[in-house]
Amino acid sequence: MTVENLTESRPRSKKYMTYLVIFMGLIALVDNYLSLIEITAIPKIIDHFGLTLDEFLRWQGIFGIVAFLVFLIGGLADLWGRKIGILILLIMMGGSALFIGLVGASSFWIFIIFYAILILGTNVNLWTIPISEESPPKNRAFNGSMAFLIGLIPLYAFVGEAISDSMGWQWMYGLMGAFGLLLIVAWIFMKETKRWKTQREEFKLKKQRVRFIETIKQFTKKDWLFVVVTGTIYICWNMSFKMATGTVASYYQNILSFTPDRFETILIFAGIATILGALSIGIIMDKLGRMVALIFSSVGAALSYLGLALHGHPTFMIFIYYFMACFLGFLLVYIPEIFSTKIRGTATGLSLTLSRLGYVVGPLLAAVIVFQETVATYRLLYIIAGVIALVPLLSLFFNKYEPKGKTLEKIQEETKA
Repeated sequence: MTVENLTESRPRSKKYMTYLVIFMGLIALVDNYLSLIEITAIPKIIDHFGLTLDEFLRWQGIFGIVAFLVFLIGGLADLWGRKIGILILLIMMGGSALFIGLVGASSFWIFIIFYAILILGTNVNLWTIPISEESPPKNRAFNGSMAFLIGLIPLYAFVGEAISDSMGWQWMYGLMGAFGLLLIVAWIFMKETKRWKTQREEFKLKKQRVRFIETIKQFTKKDWLFVVVTGTIYICWNMSFKMATGTVASYYQNILSFTPDRFETILIFAGIATILGALSIGIIMDKLGRMVALIFSSVGAALSYLGLALHGHPTFMIFIYYFMACFLGFLLVYIPEIFSTKIRGTATGLSLTLSRLGYVVGPLLAAVIVFQETVATYRLLYIIAGVIALVPLLSLFFNKYEPKGKTLEKIQEETKA
C-alpha cells in the first residue's frame, strides 16, 4: 500500500474533523463578513469622506490591483504548509481590518490602503484546502459545504448597522478584525495535513528543495488549463457580485427610496439565502455532480440579475445572493480537489490571482455605468452583471471533468491521463 493510500485508509478522527470544519468555517465567516460588510459600509464611507459612488468605485477598482498578489499566499501554503498559510491569512485579514477600525476614519487614503491589504486576504479561500485534503471522498463536498455554511452566517446584516450607530462605520471592519486575530488561539490546535506532510517527505527523499519556481515547473498542460478555466469562472463571479455588492444599497435607498432599516431587513433575508445556497449546492454536487452545480448556479444567477434589472423587487436581490452563494460553493469544492497535493496551494493561488481581475474590472465597470444614478443606469448595470454570470458556461467546451465521489489520488490519476 502506498503512502498516499495510507492517508486515505487512516483518516482523521471524527472529533478532529468536527474541530477542523468549525475552525475553517469561522475563518470563512471572517472572510465573508469582511467581503460583504461593504454593502452597508460603502454609503457611510462615501458620506464620511465626501465622495460620490462612482468616485469610490473607481478607487476601489484601482487599489484592487493589490489583490493580484494573492498567489503568494497559496504559494507559501505549498512551501511552508497549510497551517502556516492559515496563520498568515488570519494575520493579514484580522490585522488590516483592525487597523481600519483604529485609524481608517482619519483619512480616505489610510482607509483605502488598509482596505487593499484586506481584500488581498479575503476570498483567498485557503481554508478549503485542509478540509479537502483531510476529508474522506464521500464527505469532501459535505464538509466543505458545512464550513462554507458557517462562513455564510450573515453577521454583516445583523450587526453592521448597530456597530456603525454605536461605534462608527470603521468598527464595522475593526471588530471582525479583532475576532480574526483571536482565532489564532484555535489555530494552535490545528495539525498539518497528512497529504502535505507526505508530499514534503517525498521531496526530501528525492533531495529536492521545495521552491515556488520548482513548484510551477511541475504544472502540466492540463493543470494550466484548469487554472485558466477555474480562474475565468472566478473572474466572472467576482465581477458580477462586486457590481451588486458595491451598488445595491445605493440602488434601493437612492433610486427606490427604501429606508436603511427596510434595506437591512432585505439584506438579512439575502444573507439567509446564502446559507440555503451553501446547503443546497453541497447536495447538488454530491448527488448530481459538479458540472450540474455549475450550470444551476450560472443560469440561476443570470435570471436573478435580469429580474433585478427589469423589476427591482427585493425577491430578485435575495435570489442573486442565493445563486451567487451556490456559485461560490461550487468553486470552493471544485478548485482544491482538481489539483494534485504538490501544487494544490500554488494552483489555487494562481486561479485566485486570475479571479482578482474581477476585483478591479467589476468596480471600474460599475463606476463607468453609474456615473449618474438613474433607473436606466442601474438597469444596464444589472443586465450586464447577468450576462457576465452566464459566461462561465462556456468553460464546459474546455472542461467537463467530473470528480464527484472520487479520491483525490484518483482525480490526480485521471486528470493526468
